[in-house]
Amino acid sequence: MRAEENNSYFNTLKNSGIWEAYCGGEAYLQIKSYSGYDLKLWTDDNINWSSDFNAETTAHFTERNLLQYLLW
Repeated sequence: MRAEENNSYFNTLKNSGIWEAYCGGEAYLQIKSYSGYDLKLWTDDNINWSSDFNAETTAHFTERNLLQYLLW
């Protein structure tokens, strides 16, 4: 829900009445609704950001407290 709390561009689009805009779990539900494919389940089963990056990249994100931004 970071996008809803901190992203004024996202909120502008979402509240415009012109665009449908989704974030987080809502976005994954829409993708599944449009495509029939559960991308969230695939992502949860196949991606582990902290171990998929090389050690240097993971350390960079961890030291700067940024790893949580990769978790949706």
